[in-house]
Amino acid sequence: MSKLKNPWGEGTAWKNDKAFFTYLRGCLRLAWKRHPTKLKVLKEKRKQIRNPNPKGNKPTVFGFECEMCHKEFVLKEAQVDHINPAGSLQCKGDIQGFVERLLWVTEEDLRLVCKGCNSALALADKTGVSYEEAIREKEAIEWLKINKGVKKQRDILEALGVVDAQSLKGKDIRKAYVEYLKSKQGNQ
Repeated sequence: MSKLKNPWGEGTAWKNDKAFFTYLRGCLRLAWKRHPTKLKVLKEKRKQIRNPNPKGNKPTVFGFECEMCHKEFVLKEAQVDHINPAGSLQCKGDIQGFVERLLWVTEEDLRLVCKGCNSALALADKTGVSYEEAIREKEAIEWLKINKGVKKQRDILEALGVVDAQSLKGKDIRKAYVEYLKSKQGNQ
């Protein structure tokens, strides 16, 4: 019995294991892109919604209701999400479990979500926080992008009632905004 060789290294198409597993994940995600169960979920959960484009020629377009935030979106904003994430694929031992979780699915294993919620779900899975915490983190990141400049961010936080906002630096500004969002939601 011969020893199994690695498909990466000198003289191969991939310089290292990371490059090989990136390629493999890409191949499997292409299979997911056209997965019949995924396409069936998209087709069955779509519905006609009011056209959100004020200049649109049609009064209604295909859309869906996000199963997380329960808002309506046009179909191009849809993502079919695995309720139990496919996980990581970084070594040979991960291959079978990743393939099974990604492709061995039924309609009950999937949900139709908007791109924003899918991104928050991925962040929650990656960082080990709740979906709600991930939503706040994403909102804080967007807030930082919109309100560029530490002075401006500190001034806004101070106006929102954050104590010692002028002394905050770097990631503490984002954390302070996340805490503000948390307290705001707690008061609703």
